[in-house]
Amino acid sequence: MKEEFMNRAIKLAKKGIGFVNPHPLAGAVIVKEHSIVGEGFYKAYSSHSAEIEALNNVPEDLRDGEMYLNIEPFKDKDTFLKAIINSGIKRIYIGMLDPNPDKEEDVIALMKSHGIEVKIGVLSEQCQELNEIYAHYITKHIPFVFTKWAMTLDGKLASRTGDSKWISSEDSLKFVHHLRQRVAAIMVGENTVRLDDPLLTTRLEGVEISNPLRVILSKYGDLPIHSKVLEVDERTKTLIIASKSILREKEELLLKKGVQLLKLEEKDGRIDFKDIIKALGDMEIDSLYIEGGSAVLASAFESGIVNKVYAAIAPKIIGGKDAVTPVGGVGIERMRDAILLKRVTHEIVGNDVIFKGYIEY
Repeated sequence: MKEEFMNRAIKLAKKGIGFVNPHPLAGAVIVKEHSIVGEGFYKAYSSHSAEIEALNNVPEDLRDGEMYLNIEPFKDKDTFLKAIINSGIKRIYIGMLDPNPDKEEDVIALMKSHGIEVKIGVLSEQCQELNEIYAHYITKHIPFVFTKWAMTLDGKLASRTGDSKWISSEDSLKFVHHLRQRVAAIMVGENTVRLDDPLLTTRLEGVEISNPLRVILSKYGDLPIHSKVLEVDERTKTLIIASKSILREKEELLLKKGVQLLKLEEKDGRIDFKDIIKALGDMEIDSLYIEGGSAVLASAFESGIVNKVYAAIAPKIIGGKDAVTPVGGVGIERMRDAILLKRVTHEIVGNDVIFKGYIEY
């Protein structure tokens, strides 16, 4: 039963996806006599905490009740502590502790001092994966970075002519949009903008949408002026990462389109990804999804900033030595130097197989 109620807290927490960054996803479930009597989740950056939402939704007496939280209370702590003591709840189950190294109050100890029993670690692994972005950002102050690509069974990203629509299935494309909903920013290089003219927004049916910040890596701002990513509004914004050597005319032209411009120093003729993620972290961007192309992915892997990889493999064969592969660049010389993914899992989505794994440095 404990796992069932914690699973419900996790499901509730996911409703905050796309709206609470850089705070964690949080859900709360209140149980009395083995039945759920109250629920809440953290809805937006400025809203009440999940625990307070759940307590506010329960009109009845909660003496001897239980509360399930996927993460230790991190917000409205004083209000929560008073409310939980007054509620009569006697047991609280927590999936994971708040990893924030700067947290001041030991809420767990305070609850225990008031006679509330606290159990930590129910569905710990699932709770930690749910908030892996938050845990990474709050401890390292740089975005959690993941990549995703779709390729054919023979490892091609596009045909020799550059055609890539569509390698993956319709279900895999929906999977991509769920990834976009999850992150604060999505990145592609200028070649992808020129070739595909992507919109890079989130398109999902039946849920409220949050578009990630579109980040375009373009050293000298050489982008087609009518590119879709240069059309911005209140809900759809774009950041161009460029060299400090960008021509003033190019800079002014881009700024007139309403995009943001971040200028960084070049190192050995390119912009270092470590500088990019530090700058994004300073902007409170907690997560970055690098969608392509192959040169950008190669630079990201070479810089050692990728934390997680998704790779969709479609049951198709293109062939051709000149067909594009997902990760370009020079590549390694020896297999012993290959990047090895850890904690690898896979799932079948439509006709495709999507592999997921982590890079541990």
